[in-house]
Amino acid sequence: MKQTWTVLTTKSDAEPWWFFEGWERDIVSERKFESRQAALDAFLEEMKALKRQYPESKRKRENTIAFWNPEEISFCEACDDDLQLYHGLVIFEGNKPMDIHEEDIILEVNRTVGQV
Repeated sequence: MKQTWTVLTTKSDAEPWWFFEGWERDIVSERKFESRQAALDAFLEEMKALKRQYPESKRKRENTIAFWNPEEISFCEACDDDLQLYHGLVIFEGNKPMDIHEEDIILEVNRTVGQV
């Protein structure tokens, strides 16, 4: 079976690394790639675009980043509270978040989003 890589963007009241049941419904865009490098290039490009668009960001690892605007909230009727909306960016290798070992990619993520 041929290896594929996927770059996803999400919009949710949960940071993108939680993968709660039904998280797939939060996917806003999905781009598939046949090469690791093409996926990494697209991931970095999208990361920079999201950073320009949203003032706040944090990450759990290099492969999963949350961006948000503190003023972008959604009211949750079930919990009777306002919830922050997050714009997530995730890169997958196959069906799991990709392990990123390339030092130049890690440095670029650190420069753009900050360290964990």
